Amino acid sequence: MPRYVIEGPDGSTFEVDAPEGASGEEVLQRVQAEASAPQARKPRTGLQTAGDFVGDVVDNVLPNWGDELAGGLDAAAALVTGKPVGEAFKQGQADFKAHQAQYDDEHPNLAWTSTLGGIGASLLLPGGALAKGAGMGAKIAQGAKIGAIYGGLSGAGEGDSVADRVDSAIQSAVAGAALGGLATPALEGAALAHRWARGKLPGYDGATRRLANVPRAVLRKSKLTKEARAREVADRTLSQRLGEGNIVTGMGQNGPAASPETIAAELERRQAMGVPAMPGDITESLRNTTSWASRGMGPGQRLVRSALDARKAQEAARVRQHVIDTMGSVTDPLAQIERQTAAAKARVAPLYREAYAQPMVITPEIEAIMATPAFKDALPQAYRNIGNAIGDPEAMGLRMRQDGTIDPEAMQSLSTEGFDQVIRAMRDNGRAAAGINPRTGQPVHNTNSVHINARAGDLRDQLAAQNEAYGDAIRLYADDMAQRDALEAGGRVAGLSGHEVNEMARSIPETAHESWALGARSALADEATDWGAQHQTGNVSARIRGALGDQTKQDAIGRMGGNSGAVRQLLDRLEAEHQGNILWSEAQGNSATAGRQALDADLNEQIAPTLPTGWKAMAGRALAKVGEKAGGEFRNGVKDRTAQVLTEQDPKAFRGHLDDIAGLAERDAQQAAYRHRNATLLAKAAALNIEPATEDGQVLLGVGENPGGRGYGMYGRYEDNFDAEGNPL
Repeated sequence: MPRYVIEGPDGSTFEVDAPEGASGEEVLQRVQAEASAPQARKPRTGLQTAGDFVGDVVDNVLPNWGDELAGGLDAAAALVTGKPVGEAFKQGQADFKAHQAQYDDEHPNLAWTSTLGGIGASLLLPGGALAKGAGMGAKIAQGAKIGAIYGGLSGAGEGDSVADRVDSAIQSAVAGAALGGLATPALEGAALAHRWARGKLPGYDGATRRLANVPRAVLRKSKLTKEARAREVADRTLSQRLGEGNIVTGMGQNGPAASPETIAAELERRQAMGVPAMPGDITESLRNTTSWASRGMGPGQRLVRSALDARKAQEAARVRQHVIDTMGSVTDPLAQIERQTAAAKARVAPLYREAYAQPMVITPEIEAIMATPAFKDALPQAYRNIGNAIGDPEAMGLRMRQDGTIDPEAMQSLSTEGFDQVIRAMRDNGRAAAGINPRTGQPVHNTNSVHINARAGDLRDQLAAQNEAYGDAIRLYADDMAQRDALEAGGRVAGLSGHEVNEMARSIPETAHESWALGARSALADEATDWGAQHQTGNVSARIRGALGDQTKQDAIGRMGGNSGAVRQLLDRLEAEHQGNILWSEAQGNSATAGRQALDADLNEQIAPTLPTGWKAMAGRALAKVGEKAGGEFRNGVKDRTAQVLTEQDPKAFRGHLDDIAGLAERDAQQAAYRHRNATLLAKAAALNIEPATEDGQVLLGVGENPGGRGYGMYGRYEDNFDAEGNPL
């Protein structure tokens, strides 16, 4: 019977007897039969077994390279002794594989230990650094890179020729890249699924918490509670929301980009202005989140609404105080006008008595004025005014004739007091002849009023020129009346335009500007409280902001009060109050608008994702309802924490919340990095253990022993790996 020789990919041979003319399949069957038969092997010594242990560890640190290392050592020895190096290398490889096969067979438990030790050691191989906070794309790329590198290294250790090794390395690198790229998304997906199940599957959260609390109890750590988990989910949501959008400074203005630090700084700034601001006021994203937290009937929802209602109730009083703090003290304008009038009369009374006691000299200039219609028309009114004041007009030189006219001859003896009364009547006639601006309350003069007032002024100047006491009296009284008039004019500030305020500034004596500013800020303060009392759900800050008008008016008001920065300071406070009012309105809104429903759905999905449609169909309607109920209860817990943070008015306490949120974010980042490291380790382990196929599909069939006692591996193809024609499947 002829003997057939089969050579494996590593160069080792196996001889088998087969009938003359036997087919390849028959020869392979005999190889398989003899390979499966017990082989006579000498037992390995303890020292040899220890070497096999080390070899297995090495071969699992970098798979497929254990036989290369063994062959290299034998080749080095051959080089020293002058033996064929190539033959020694192949024999060293064959010996290593044979000894490892015998080691696995004789010491299975020890072999598991060395295998796991090698795999564990392989995890210490470098995996490359990744920037902190890297995204999923970068992690996938790194995982694929690690898988490709170590897969390629493992594959390069398989094959005889350079071409075989390159081909094997390419195959293993491609497979390793695929495995490595999928590792991190797989672990992140598992973490996401775990988070979803905790929020939606009844009992799952409690079971996982109880399981996690076992080692915590042993380590004497605080136990995990559902309240703590809801707090974590809320803080994760807030961590995202704190970095969205811009600081909203009010009235359509946007400030710097939102971040925990800029939000905390803005909260401190608004609180320092006397505005009881909340984080929920400061960005649109936080306002929407606070509004979401207010909807429902849980403790957190009631906390939001009660905090906002309490703040809203004091809005009008605060706005009034903002006016006072920025623009100055205010007064009761009507009482102030009465006080100013009485004080003016008391101050000038002695001067008028002194002036009236002096004789009157009618000069040609005075005679010319007395001849004008303006003077003559004022005489009857002056006569009546003196009588109404219980005075004696005839004693002053005004004698009424029977036809109701004043006797012109008697006027030659008109006293200083008589002339003063005529001047006052002329001024009354001048005001009556002029129109009145309904917005400013100021006269709109015409030709008639201009001439009447001019003659009254001329006559007054003539009297002052010859009567020093009279001149002092009219100047003092004019100043007091200018203050009174300015105060009254300032009270109409809400209805004025910027140009009209500038016109008043030009027409009012500069000494009366402060009186105008007092009237203006008093009117604004009164408007805040009066309008706020009538419109308890109204936006008081917007009302006062509207009264301050455009930039031209704001600048004019500031100049009139002598403090151009005061209006800007008031606007800052009003804008902060305005943002708080918007938040109150959002939280009070009960209409299920499309925008609000979309916002709620988005946040609800982030907190406790809903069951996917397909899963609902699989789980059944009952399970879906239970899951929705569990998710709703959990969301209420999240809303409690959200409300606590976003309605916090103490800047120091808010920074404490931010520290907690940042600490959780850091722990989450560490866990994500840990998952990625584990994924990288898995990628290395998987890539290193990819078994590259030989070109013709041969595998190790068994182990034989040469007559000299050296073992060798037997390679061939199993029959079930090929079709009937012998083609690889």
